[in-house]
Amino acid sequence: MIRSIITIMLCLALTGVKAQSVQAPVPKNIHSPQVDKDGGVTFRFLAPNAQKVMLIMDDGKPRPMAKDTAGVWSFKANFAPDIYRYTFSVDGNVLPDPNNADIKPLFKRALAQSLVQVHGSANLSWELKDVPHGVLSQHFFKSKIVGDDRDMRVYTPPGYDPKRKEPYPVLYLFHGLTDETSAWTTAGRENIILDNLIAEGKAKPMIIINTLGYGAPEMFDPGTGQRTPAAYRKNEELFMAYLFKEAIPMVERLYNVGKTKKYRAVCGLSMGGGQSLDAGLNHPDVFDYVGSFSPAVILLDPDYTKAFPQLDESVNKKLKLVWIGIGKDDYLTPSVRKYVDWLHTKNVKFDYKETEGVHSYQVWRRYLTEFAPLLFKN
Repeated sequence: MIRSIITIMLCLALTGVKAQSVQAPVPKNIHSPQVDKDGGVTFRFLAPNAQKVMLIMDDGKPRPMAKDTAGVWSFKANFAPDIYRYTFSVDGNVLPDPNNADIKPLFKRALAQSLVQVHGSANLSWELKDVPHGVLSQHFFKSKIVGDDRDMRVYTPPGYDPKRKEPYPVLYLFHGLTDETSAWTTAGRENIILDNLIAEGKAKPMIIINTLGYGAPEMFDPGTGQRTPAAYRKNEELFMAYLFKEAIPMVERLYNVGKTKKYRAVCGLSMGGGQSLDAGLNHPDVFDYVGSFSPAVILLDPDYTKAFPQLDESVNKKLKLVWIGIGKDDYLTPSVRKYVDWLHTKNVKFDYKETEGVHSYQVWRRYLTEFAPLLFKN
């Protein structure tokens, strides 16, 4: 509610709508985004007094919008079937689309990123289909290690049975920097992807855990947060402590999941991709499967021998899978390539791929679709 009020107030301030300053009737309803059957998408934003309005999408390239006589700025283009994040830059102020309720919240921020889906073939893993659906749950609790009140989101597969003799495997799936626990469902569509994969017999029914990825959440406090190297180190150290001492034990108390490594996988994107490497490669006695999408290894110790002090070829006998992927045009690609080269010097076996794309959920949804079927097969 607070986020909505602040967004509305900021939008009104920026639009500057006053009866005497409007040259044409102000539209009562702004349809944005408007998605046509042919993939055309029209974005609209009402700002009669603005000097410049730009559309900002996943690739970060500003797209100039044009203003009509009623003060409505618009941009139209054709997009391939997918789900896109976007915001508006209104005279330099970044805002979500006030006419679009589909958003991805940002951690400790009043604003958010808007989402638009261009529907496509039923073969796309994130398209909603007529299949059995799992359940999304949310738990609130206090972390004694971090010292904050936080939440954890849980996906249980269709037909989840808390008394089933065979416990369920669990995938710990981490979000990226600035995101919060809902990101993998709002933008990542993890639940839709897993529903479809399970229905098609491509993935094992599994539980997915989305836990808050911050050990130093004060980094994001408005006005006082400091994202320094020391803060990032604290963030990683306390997050790892929280994961192993609080999050995993909590999951194993609340859900019918296996309590040995063959039932556990860890994966993440961006900051969470670095965290999954930290958790998985440094604790091969806890996880059997490790995935890392566009990992922000730059947030770990730049001296990888310190970040992964025990890592050597012996890990190959302990882990069933290490899977790393990144888009070719991702800004993190150069640092990930250096990290991959370092892994080779340690004789660590892993799967690595570079695909088309930038630092976006268009890449990560496809990676989850490919990664999930590889888990818990034995």
